[in-house]
Amino acid sequence: MSAISPLAEQPLAEPVPTGRRKAAFRRFLSHPSLVIGCGVLLLLALVAIFAPWLAPNSPTRTSLLNTYAPPSARFPLGTDQFGRCVLSRLIYGSRVSLEVAMAVVAISLSCGTLIGAIAGYSSSWIQRVIVMLNDILLAFPGFLLALAIVAARGSSLESVILAVSVAYIPRVASVMRSVVLTIKPRPFIEASEAIGMGHTRILLRHVIPNALPPVIVVSTVSAASAILAEAGLSFLGLGVQPPTPTWGNIIADGQAAITTTPLISISAGLCIAVTVVALNLLGDGLRDTLDPKMRRQAGMKML
Repeated sequence: MSAISPLAEQPLAEPVPTGRRKAAFRRFLSHPSLVIGCGVLLLLALVAIFAPWLAPNSPTRTSLLNTYAPPSARFPLGTDQFGRCVLSRLIYGSRVSLEVAMAVVAISLSCGTLIGAIAGYSSSWIQRVIVMLNDILLAFPGFLLALAIVAARGSSLESVILAVSVAYIPRVASVMRSVVLTIKPRPFIEASEAIGMGHTRILLRHVIPNALPPVIVVSTVSAASAILAEAGLSFLGLGVQPPTPTWGNIIADGQAAITTTPLISISAGLCIAVTVVALNLLGDGLRDTLDPKMRRQAGMKML
């Protein structure tokens, strides 16, 4: 009898990355909040991308003959005090809201992750300085801090993005630091230090990747807060300036005629509410999907 190789007796195993991707995709499809949130945000992104083709009229063209026109085939949601199409302004306003949300998430996630990781892993005076500055910024309400920065820098889209990012970086950094403090004493970190791996490499290769899931969930909440902050600043006249349409200044435009034509402010408010709810659903779904404890609880409930 010929000898059979031990490797030939073993069945071919599925690659681990492929199995993990399939498991993650199944968890994604089995979570209704995550599917609904992603679906609404994808639809909103498509509306923003194809705004020139979806908008029935120009969002900035004025017509004093059509002031406060009621809903019609030409103006599905009516017009504002300058005769501008409300639906077209809502469609183009989604671009500003998504741009602010994505920019704030990118800036706050990158800066807050780095600052929080350094503050949680370091045990020198750097940690004390970062924690002290972070606590000072956390003492101010996020919207008031953004309001002060915009008032100092001037009203523009760049000022809004910078102001809201600075307001929410400390929150991301605080969550990141708390997670890193729980990862730092784990055996694989001690093993990495024992074999002579540098602190920078440990942070980038082990600490930050393992601490990212809860920080990503917080970033979705920051995106929702960023949209609310941008709308609030635009409503107060300190955000993106007219004639550029944003949901906040559309609400401000409809405030003067809220009793006679409430559809202007209500439609913009509904757009903000739907987007914020979708981001919150996305955050809840990501928390349940990425957190191992939540996955185990869901599995026990299914059993």
